[in-house]
Amino acid sequence: MKKGKWLSASLTVLTASAIVVTGCSSSNNVKSSSEPSQTNQANQTSQPKKDYSIEVFTTRIQPDPNSEVMKKVNEKLGLHLKITAVPDDDYDTKLNLFLASGEMPDMYGGNLSSTDALFNSAADLTEDEIKTYAPNVYASFVSRAGAQKDQILQAFSKNGKLKGFSNGNLGNSLPYGVVIRSDILAELGVSMPKTIADWDVVLKKYKEKYPNNYPITVQNGGDSQAMYYFLAAYGVRRDAWIYKDKTLQFAPFMPGMRDALIQLSKWYKAGYINPEYYTLYKNSSAPGNEFTKGNALFYQYYNTTLQINPPYNEGSIGANLLANNPKAKIEWVPFPTLGDGSKGIVANAPMFSNITFFSKKLEKDRDKLHAALTAWDKIYSDPELFTLVKYGLKDVHYTMVDGAIVTKQEFSTNDAKAKEGFGWPFNSQFDPTDAVNKAVLPPYVQENRQKLLFDDNGLYSKKNVDYLASTDKPAVGGQITSESGENLGIRNQTYLTQWNTMFTSVIVGGKKIEDFDSFITDWKKQIGDDLVKNANRLYNK
Repeated sequence: MKKGKWLSASLTVLTASAIVVTGCSSSNNVKSSSEPSQTNQANQTSQPKKDYSIEVFTTRIQPDPNSEVMKKVNEKLGLHLKITAVPDDDYDTKLNLFLASGEMPDMYGGNLSSTDALFNSAADLTEDEIKTYAPNVYASFVSRAGAQKDQILQAFSKNGKLKGFSNGNLGNSLPYGVVIRSDILAELGVSMPKTIADWDVVLKKYKEKYPNNYPITVQNGGDSQAMYYFLAAYGVRRDAWIYKDKTLQFAPFMPGMRDALIQLSKWYKAGYINPEYYTLYKNSSAPGNEFTKGNALFYQYYNTTLQINPPYNEGSIGANLLANNPKAKIEWVPFPTLGDGSKGIVANAPMFSNITFFSKKLEKDRDKLHAALTAWDKIYSDPELFTLVKYGLKDVHYTMVDGAIVTKQEFSTNDAKAKEGFGWPFNSQFDPTDAVNKAVLPPYVQENRQKLLFDDNGLYSKKNVDYLASTDKPAVGGQITSESGENLGIRNQTYLTQWNTMFTSVIVGGKKIEDFDSFITDWKKQIGDDLVKNANRLYNK
């Protein structure tokens, strides 16, 4: 299940752009029609209304079916939604149990790299059915897919049959930003850093001013995110596949990784990096906590759905920062570069990697399948209904502040939302249409995205940064196999584990850069060269 996190190097390549690699073209067997069929239109209007119960499998929040919110939702839909939710990390395991039992929920999420078994568990659909019974989601798909529409439909298919659908996950495809304590920059008498050389000056002045503090304290939880912001300047990520010069390259093997480690090692020796950094970054709550306490100069992965200026929402990162540091100010900071005309790379997820599936058992009750499609369409295209399922009841669960929906503090936890029956639609699985986003997203979110991402001169626009995944690049997600069918990821796993230790050890001085060179040489000889060769053989045609 794709959740917007970058997967390890043992995976294969997929995105809307790489779909063409599968040998698909706009001439395919997926049923396509420019207009809804008269038969389906007639069936939709003449079929008797039934009290359907639709089973939906999702993540995180399982709403109380007896809550006022769920009662209103079901009333508006004219059917009964039965939501089953599990934590993100348990989703695939539970989905496999459903598969083993042969009893799939009516609606569930998957992705382009899902197993054949999951695809085969889903009902055969036609494009015409989607257009007729989920017209708003379909229109959103057409708008977002553009010229790649037919290739994406083919990727949603198996053996010429459309097996699922998605209007494209806009939220996941947009990168996060980074904020810096601009009040501290002013205090140090330095400008906003743009290059690694600029950062060298900023870090030095910070350490001189605060000798007992560390400007680089913690950035984000997990190995794959460690030092991500600075690695971006060198065109690499911790263990990502990078599409460069029309070929897939593995980041640890790229020259930029060696250069980045040398620079980070210098910063560590100078005292710019907290010695506890490598303990802290494994704690997912540490980034926010350290930043709001005033222990970090910048905050990596500041979502564009967050406020940049006060007044901040209660309980937000900005509000907590001001509570601890009343004079604090934050500004968006650009991804650093080397100052040589190159761009920093920024992580984002492919837009069309996720798919909504409908159980194969619904093929025996096409009316119920169409009812599920219609309910899905209404939830994710009707602003009023989406607001209800996402945020609950106005003045009960949320209030409006400057045109933005603000959840009341007592209903901000997942447990509270589950009890009250709202908050269960998650964009990592099902995505609202642009019309819903325009009506529901706070004005500051829309302003953030327009200013930072969509405008050509935006700090994080595709003109100014190099997106790791885009419509003209393959991204990673699946298995890389040899020509004989061997799963190369299994052999590679030992080196990936050793790489995590090597990365950290070089920075903190436990290993020399020459040790890194020897390790990479051995890695490439034993498995790396085969891995890169076969990745390109399979996916970069």
